[in-house]
Amino acid sequence: MSFMSLCVKLGVPQPAHPVLLPTLVANNNNKTRSSVLTLPSNGGKLANSALQDETHKHLQFQPLVDVLRDCADKGSVKQAKAVHGLLSKLDFSDRDLMVLLNHVAHVYSKCSDFDAARRVFDKMSERNIFSWTVMIVGSTENGFFLEGFKFFCEMMNHGILPDEFAYSSVFQTCIGLECVELGRMVHAQIVIRGYACHTFVSTSLLNMYAKLGMIEVSNKVFETMTEHNQVSWNAMISGFTGNGLHFEAFDHFLRMKKGGITPNISTLISVSKAVGNLGDVRKGKEVQNYVSELGLESNVLVGTAIIDMFSKCGSLRDARSVFDSSFTCCGVNTPWNAMISGYSQYGFSQEALELFVEMCRNDIKSDVYTYCSVFNAIATLKLLRFGKEVHGMVLKSGLNMKVVSVSNAIADTYAKCGLLEDVRKVFDRMEERDIVSWTTLVTAYSQCSEWEEALAIFSQMREEGFIPNQFTFSSVLVACTSLGLLEYGHQVHSLLCKAGLDIDNCIESALIDMYAKCGSITEARKVFEKVSNPDTVTWTAVISGYAQHGLVEDALQLFSQMNQSGTNANAVTLLCVLFACSHGGMVEEGLNYFQQMEDSYGLVPEMEHYACVVDLLGRVGCLDDAMDFIERMPIKPNVMVWQTLLGACRVHGNIELGEIAAQKILSIMPDYSATYVLLSNTYIEKGSYEDGLNLRDMMKEQGVKKEPGYSWISVKGRIHKFYAGDQQHPQKEAIYAKLEELRVKIKSLAYVQDLNSVL
Repeated sequence: MSFMSLCVKLGVPQPAHPVLLPTLVANNNNKTRSSVLTLPSNGGKLANSALQDETHKHLQFQPLVDVLRDCADKGSVKQAKAVHGLLSKLDFSDRDLMVLLNHVAHVYSKCSDFDAARRVFDKMSERNIFSWTVMIVGSTENGFFLEGFKFFCEMMNHGILPDEFAYSSVFQTCIGLECVELGRMVHAQIVIRGYACHTFVSTSLLNMYAKLGMIEVSNKVFETMTEHNQVSWNAMISGFTGNGLHFEAFDHFLRMKKGGITPNISTLISVSKAVGNLGDVRKGKEVQNYVSELGLESNVLVGTAIIDMFSKCGSLRDARSVFDSSFTCCGVNTPWNAMISGYSQYGFSQEALELFVEMCRNDIKSDVYTYCSVFNAIATLKLLRFGKEVHGMVLKSGLNMKVVSVSNAIADTYAKCGLLEDVRKVFDRMEERDIVSWTTLVTAYSQCSEWEEALAIFSQMREEGFIPNQFTFSSVLVACTSLGLLEYGHQVHSLLCKAGLDIDNCIESALIDMYAKCGSITEARKVFEKVSNPDTVTWTAVISGYAQHGLVEDALQLFSQMNQSGTNANAVTLLCVLFACSHGGMVEEGLNYFQQMEDSYGLVPEMEHYACVVDLLGRVGCLDDAMDFIERMPIKPNVMVWQTLLGACRVHGNIELGEIAAQKILSIMPDYSATYVLLSNTYIEKGSYEDGLNLRDMMKEQGVKKEPGYSWISVKGRIHKFYAGDQQHPQKEAIYAKLEELRVKIKSLAYVQDLNSVL
């Protein structure tokens, strides 16, 4: 194929006649003129031929370089392969061929075909610094960080010393390897070779230290630089933000402006993130005003960052104002995603879904980030039908099984809506799973009271090599607590210690709760004593534990210590205190704490607190006072309150109030079996057998069934459940034989059965 044909095929403009080469020279008036290169008159045919050959080679070389650069920019590997195939057919000098092959390798690397780039590099007879730099950059961009550093070392072994671009590239490999030691070695070399004063190299160096968490060293490099440009300021601001030093990031933003360097889009995005994490609306307004000064308020990237910043500052009104002013018709989804995410994360789930619907109406394409925020909002509101509709949209888009985060969000939504089977279906169909996927499944089963299965999934997860995180362990501890599996809880505690997660506040509270509810208040106290700085949840867990064990004085003493420590009690804490007073028969103290809820703690009593006061009064037989308390409640009593009163009426044999409580419950929940059973037992225990039997008959007529109670034990890792009258257990004969043996023994000890509730 001729050179002219190649130009036509690749879309490159054809050059002038090879004998007369136009050279463009700039005039003083910025126009161009054509300078014709003429042949010597006495050169003869040989000179003419030689000049034509050299000119022809030059005309082949430069357009091919331009084509390869264009291929790299556009990711056109097909055109690059066509050019690569032609190189062996064309005659180039060693130097020109090396340059062209450098560009070919660069294109292959940019197009993610690093193996092809490596083959090109290996076959090169001559290499320069650019050849090696291409391979270092290519290795890093394709995730082969160790290979990249090896290329850097081999380059020096071949006697080629790095330049500023090679140094910048190798710092990226150090970031990828997460190896600051290698970075320090390169740092020492650039100091020795005098590159430390080079702004480009120093910026790459400080960026490496920042990305590897050594922000103090990064800042030291920055402060010792003789010159700062826009890129170095951006690297430092981004470094502070990435390392959680958000105030320092904002301070450097102000210093940058004061130093006469104009921030660009990258600067504004980094400082917006920092201000959002600070939650400082005033600083946010400063950033917004500066954006307006630069005329960037309609820039999609900057606008998205500003919306996200105001959302994280809790100022959703300002975020929505920015969104409405410039981005409702932008046709890009990132501002929409930022606004929907802001609403979803800060509890405005309804607004998030309304904006999503508007986004769909405007034909804005949803992506992974959109769907994750939307499903979070759906899960919060438990809108199952809407969730299934959005799930259908995801399936049509093809994202469901391919993107783990979306599948996790869908599974979590079904879990929050109580659809355990759907959670399992989503999980089983996932092409790829991560720790969030497994944690979602474990949590779903734990929350739906399928605790045995939750523990089985936890074991399977570990067998498949996934390492549990604090959220996984929290759900597992809930399962242990609910099943009363102290031995299994000990094993989980050991795993937590090995993973170094036992010092997490959330885990510490869960451990205290687990030990207390599994009957070991001593171990619960030991865990509490090791907590260096107990928060409200931790204090509440240990107070609750002592209250449940009937150790009322200890519970109230802990509550007093909590107040002295300056830790604020919440509604759950006061509920535990009321519970303790109720179980200890401390009516006066309990009523006093209830009164203090609003007066001293600024907490509005909720339904659970009212029910607890009713229990407090009912336990000691003050049923009329309990009824009077209910009638004076500022909120309408629910089933829980009336059920508490009914339970107290059964204990103290007050049929009249019991009937009132039962009528109130059945008017709300006519199929609530516990109401029938409690009232029936009340009648029977007071001698009204006929009324008790009639109520049981009414239950049967209305199809109301009482779920049978059961107990369970764990033997050698297997849980055995025991139902009243159970005939399904595989070892039923041995169990009933043992029960009869126990019955005979207790009868010999003069034990008398309580048959008051037996029909």
